[in-house]
Amino acid sequence: MPIEFDHWPSKVANIIVYVTLLSGNLYSSFGEDEDTDSPYHSAHQSYITPAAFTFYIWTLIYFLLGGMIIFQWFTDKVHQAAGWHFVMASIFNAIWLALWTADHKFLALIALFFATGAVSYIYYRLKEQHHAETLLDVIFLHLPFSLYHAWIFVLLIINVFAVLSPTHKDGPSTIQVVLAIAGLAFIASTVIGYIEYKQGDVAGALVLAWYLFGVFAQQETPAIHWTSLGLGIAVAAYTLKPFVFRLVGRQSGEAAPLLG
Repeated sequence: MPIEFDHWPSKVANIIVYVTLLSGNLYSSFGEDEDTDSPYHSAHQSYITPAAFTFYIWTLIYFLLGGMIIFQWFTDKVHQAAGWHFVMASIFNAIWLALWTADHKFLALIALFFATGAVSYIYYRLKEQHHAETLLDVIFLHLPFSLYHAWIFVLLIINVFAVLSPTHKDGPSTIQVVLAIAGLAFIASTVIGYIEYKQGDVAGALVLAWYLFGVFAQQETPAIHWTSLGLGIAVAAYTLKPFVFRLVGRQSGEAAPLLG
């Protein structure tokens, strides 16, 4: 495929924000002391915070987004779907990371709202207007934003709970346990949207299951611990629905694609 230089300003901007955000995350994760707050060793614990390993899903997301940065030079599909919104999402994501690290949880939440909005815009454009036509479209355009959209939604809920219901040395109150279970159930319930209304987005649904298993590994309060496990299993099982419908020949037109 020949290199396409149309819309080169946005393509160059995508490279700059990608490298900047990736560098910031790497430094935050590995360049400081272990006790320094970061998305991976967070001091902002709540009762729905998952285990540290859960956050390494960023590795897969950044790898795929790196592929998208290369892919954009060989097709105009990336610009048509994302425009300048990937730049906006990356900038607000970087602002969130800086504020989160600096212990400004409420301001970080505001920045994350804007980042989530920008990612959601790209995600819905891909689902409604730019269906995947090739395997490269699936891997380097639809898949990274399916993962990104689901994970940034999870981060948003984590940030909300870090502001409203942080952990205490005496353990959670009854109200905090109830709120935590309600929050986990809310996150799990969004799998219906990914499977039923977003054309069978299995990747996004599996991110939710990954998160719930991470909460199961991290939280020791029995009600939260076992609820997250049960919900994780339920979400993981529900992601099989599009495949089962394909096998039995009952799949609807809406559920036909699994990513794009």
